[in-house]
Amino acid sequence: MNEASLRRVIVEIFRLAYARKLVDLLGGNASARLGSDEVLITPTSMPKILIKPQSIVKIRLDGTVVSGGNPSSEWRMHVGIYRVRDDVKFVLHTHPPNILALTKAGLKIDLSLSEAISYVGEIAEVPYLKPGSAELADAVSRAISRRGGVTAVILRNHGLVTVGSTPYEALNRAEVLENLAYITLLSNCFAK
Repeated sequence: MNEASLRRVIVEIFRLAYARKLVDLLGGNASARLGSDEVLITPTSMPKILIKPQSIVKIRLDGTVVSGGNPSSEWRMHVGIYRVRDDVKFVLHTHPPNILALTKAGLKIDLSLSEAISYVGEIAEVPYLKPGSAELADAVSRAISRRGGVTAVILRNHGLVTVGSTPYEALNRAEVLENLAYITLLSNCFAK
C-alpha cells in the first residue's frame, strides 16, 4: 500500500475498533510501517472517530516527527515493535474491557477454542508499566521478539497490543481475543 492508502486504512481500522468498543474516544493508537525507516501513527489527544487521513503523523523509527502534529504517547512501543520484527506491518493498541476484566480477575484467556488457534498465534503478557514509558516499550518489544509466533501482548491493567502483516489481521486478532476473553469470563461465572 502507498502512503495515502495506509493513512485511509488507519482511519478505517480505528473507527472499526471504536465501533467494536475496543477503544474509547481518546484511548488506543494504531500505526503502519511505511518503508524501512518510517511509521504512520495516530496522533495524541484527538478523538479517534474524528481522525482524518491528514491527521496521521509520520515519524522515523528514532521518533523524529517527519510530518503532522504530535504522535501518540505510545510511539516508543510502536517503533520498538517494528525494530524487532521485520514481518510486522501494522500495530494496534486497544483497551478491550473483557480482556482487562479477565486479567484483573487473575484469569487467562481460554486458547483452546478454534478461533485462537486459527487467527491469533501466541500471546505474551507484560506487567503493568506506566503508559507511554520507555519501560513499557522495552517490555513489549522483548515480549514480541521472544518468539516469532507472538502476535498479541496483554498489558496488565492497561490493554492489548496486536500486530499483523495487514491492518485487518491486527484488528481481527484484537476482536478474537476480546471475544475469547468474554467467553472465558462467562464460562467461569457458570463453572461449578
